[in-house]
Amino acid sequence: MKIVSLAGFSVSYTKDSPPALDRIDLDLNSRESVVVSGLSGSGKSTLCLAVAGLTDTFPAMTVSGEINRGESADGKPLRVGIVLQNFYSQITYLRSTVMEEIAFPCENLGMPREETARRVSDALNRIRICHLAERSPLELSGGEKQKVVLAAAIAGKPDLLILDEPLSQLDPESTAYLGNVLSELKKEMALLIAENDPYLTLKVADRLVVLSEGKIIADGSPETAISPSTATCLDLPAWTKCVSKADEESIAGENQATRRYELNYRKALTLLRGSV
Repeated sequence: MKIVSLAGFSVSYTKDSPPALDRIDLDLNSRESVVVSGLSGSGKSTLCLAVAGLTDTFPAMTVSGEINRGESADGKPLRVGIVLQNFYSQITYLRSTVMEEIAFPCENLGMPREETARRVSDALNRIRICHLAERSPLELSGGEKQKVVLAAAIAGKPDLLILDEPLSQLDPESTAYLGNVLSELKKEMALLIAENDPYLTLKVADRLVVLSEGKIIADGSPETAISPSTATCLDLPAWTKCVSKADEESIAGENQATRRYELNYRKALTLLRGSV
């Protein structure tokens, strides 16, 4: 079931600037995990803001085309949670503890105190930050704050969870664990994730959307969306992990040293999916 649909959707941050999104046609479906990848400036963050309905926060922004949002299963407006790339701005710093910070979205929704407490406890456990529950948000590291913002978004139990570079401040162990968490969450809600890390793409994505200069140049499974041509529009340093692993598995073909970025990505992703 479609929950968000964009048709000929374009966004420019000023009247004279080139479009950050250029005539985008995209459907997001219930309980589907979509990863959006592309080079810096390709439009990933703008797409996240547009789907979340936050384009009105930029007064000079011009928007054209259509964007339609469906309803929740209970017939209410679609509930959307988002973790911004600048997640620091999502912490209120008005709450004395992490537990209270995570409870904030539930309180905004007018949930009973008992339900709020249950959801906060569940979010703390899922993100493995129970040890931070009584800490002040002011005392946390960048990675810890990113986890708190994610926990708050999960506690609200949205129909669609939008994550803009959710791995940016996380160590490798946390990255691996978050992949498992998101794999479970996509059974409960739709996910839209702006991310260039191949691990998360392989672990979580039902669909991979590749953006270049505000346009969608590929949309499909990771195995079909990535090819030697679309790979040039991805953040290749991030995808080096995938390429290196493929080299180790001897699936890059002959003359691996000289054909490092001419790897058959489709074959590599197919084989690597089972190992992440």
